[in-house]
Amino acid sequence: MSTRYLIRPKADQDLDDQAYYLAHKANAALGHRFLVAAHETFALLASNPGMGWHSRLKHPGLESVRVFRIAGFQRTLALYRPLAKGIEILRVVHGSRNLLALLRREGLE
Repeated sequence: MSTRYLIRPKADQDLDDQAYYLAHKANAALGHRFLVAAHETFALLASNPGMGWHSRLKHPGLESVRVFRIAGFQRTLALYRPLAKGIEILRVVHGSRNLLALLRREGLE
């Protein structure tokens, strides 16, 4: 079975924003390292979608959302849904964010 990951537009913007922030706060190499780590994490999750933990969001429509840390960036979380042949990346956010409020606001419920 071929596995893949699909990055939703908001998650793609999250990646760009975080890489830009890291590049300007520290250096361009850190921003690049974040993007590489994120895509490696997504590929790993696409092959093993059960690796992440359930989000524990008690809201209809969000039961299948799972969470996993970006490798090397422990405070940055990937929110994703398993698909038939991979995963769908919904958002990439800091772990301190209110996930339910974020997903409700985005209409991902």
